[in-house]
Amino acid sequence: MTYRVEFHAAALAQLKGLPGEAFDALVKRTVDLVEQPWDAQAISADDAHFRQALFGEFGLLSFYVDDTNQLIRIFDVTWV
Repeated sequence: MTYRVEFHAAALAQLKGLPGEAFDALVKRTVDLVEQPWDAQAISADDAHFRQALFGEFGLLSFYVDDTNQLIRIFDVTWV
């Protein structure tokens, strides 16, 4: 099963100034998540649909897995 990806406006704004190498790592990790969205750490014990994953050595992306719509909603990107 392949999921689609949607970036929340706030997450898109957080990409401003992201270096090219970090952007490439973010894209690679996102592509991996499209195939295996559950291959990431749960953020909360209350709702396992909220997950987070590292992208390279550059940062962390937080997202929600919507199985019904086969959608990954990225709502936060934190990078150094």
